[in-house]
Amino acid sequence: MATSGVYTYSTSQGAIILAAARKVNIVGDFETLTTSDPRYVALQAALNPIIKQNMAYGMPVWATVEQTIPFSTTGLNSLAGCTIGLTGQTVASVAPLKVIQGLRVDNLSGITVPLNIYTYEDYEILSNKSATGAPVHVFYQPLRNSGIIKVWPLPDTAYWQPNGSLYIRYQRPYQDFTTDTDEPDFPIEWNKTLIYQLAYDVAPEYGIDPSVRAVLKSDRDEALETVLMYGTEEGSFFMQPRQR
Repeated sequence: MATSGVYTYSTSQGAIILAAARKVNIVGDFETLTTSDPRYVALQAALNPIIKQNMAYGMPVWATVEQTIPFSTTGLNSLAGCTIGLTGQTVASVAPLKVIQGLRVDNLSGITVPLNIYTYEDYEILSNKSATGAPVHVFYQPLRNSGIIKVWPLPDTAYWQPNGSLYIRYQRPYQDFTTDTDEPDFPIEWNKTLIYQLAYDVAPEYGIDPSVRAVLKSDRDEALETVLMYGTEEGSFFMQPRQR
């Protein structure tokens, strides 16, 4: 027997909402929901908060992107740091959630050097934050709608400001649902998880028995555990003490 050879199965906001509604008996097996139906509107309002909460689960490979920022960029060469995100001029769309890799790029030679990613404490205890030279550390502070990125030492005006760049890899936020036909900003293996997350969250609003909700929680947790095991990058892990 031949297989289909098809890999294009997809879903949408509307399909997720309808499937979740059936899990909690809001609609029957052969009933649908229009986008103006109050039940649809209620589930739609519950879905985007779930999407945002899922951002806290780690660094998924599909939402890891990269950006190159010239050292001459306003703020990156000063103690103020460079504002990036919604209110910034460097990353045009949204602020990174976490910076997971930083490199110093020599634009003339093409040579890249890994930078240490510093915590707030690491950066604050630097004795001379005004020092200039070739940057070796990078620090990122996420804010509500933007973020601040700083390097140390500050790139010097003689070489690194005109000839160097900061390369970062970072986790971006997940995109919102805005229309019924929007596909989720997740790989398709997250489809079941999103359905059960939504069904579990809205169950109390529709008088679902606590024992039934407990089953939904178990199904939700199992689906979530499965996708979280798969969504991170493969690679070796090394630990060594930091030399101060």
